[in-house]
Amino acid sequence: MTLGNTIKKIANDANKAESPVRILDADVISDSPLSIRLMKNNKLVFSEEFFIIPESLTDHTVQVQTPRGTETHTILNALKAGDELTVVSIQGGGSYYILGRKGK
Repeated sequence: MTLGNTIKKIANDANKAESPVRILDADVISDSPLSIRLMKNNKLVFSEEFFIIPESLTDHTVQVQTPRGTETHTILNALKAGDELTVVSIQGGGSYYILGRKGK
């Protein structure tokens, strides 16, 4: 590696350290299997394994206390094709946290 390339690498590493996360736009292009495209770039399509998906963006069950007692309800909120998302890229790439859907 040349001295110039070494200096560029050090500068890039320092810049990345100052901003450990990036906020990205994304969209769901397939829900079965889940595929998410980052920044409308067809070269940046990733499967579910690359994402941390909060429970609130999945189909899940919850227990609710009512006057009649505890009831179990299913929340149907899984990501679907066409959903537009806000995603956080964790420094170094390789994993992404989905913050939520964008309002329509």
